[in-house]
Amino acid sequence: MLTRPDKDALRAMLELQVQEKLQHDPDAVTTYAAQPEPERKPYTSKPTVQDKAFHRELDQMRADAEAGVIHKSVREPMDDGESSRALDDYPGLNEAGSASNQW
Repeated sequence: MLTRPDKDALRAMLELQVQEKLQHDPDAVTTYAAQPEPERKPYTSKPTVQDKAFHRELDQMRADAEAGVIHKSVREPMDDGESSRALDDYPGLNEAGSASNQW
């Protein structure tokens, strides 16, 4: 039965063969420069639907401003810094609010 050489014996045999080859032909081994690792680009997230809508709205506002269009917000008149609506405007709201507080 044949016995196989161990790893150390194989390494020694291969090293010997390489040394002999280099003695006969020194140009047998060609060395190359290492390739640089590719540069990683910084992470950029894709814009969400909300981001796109926000930028569209900004562009529309800029275009309106350049065209001279003025949008006025419509607000109800304020009395003494308070809202013109009171809880009396909504019947049943006081009873519902006080019933939930009884717990």
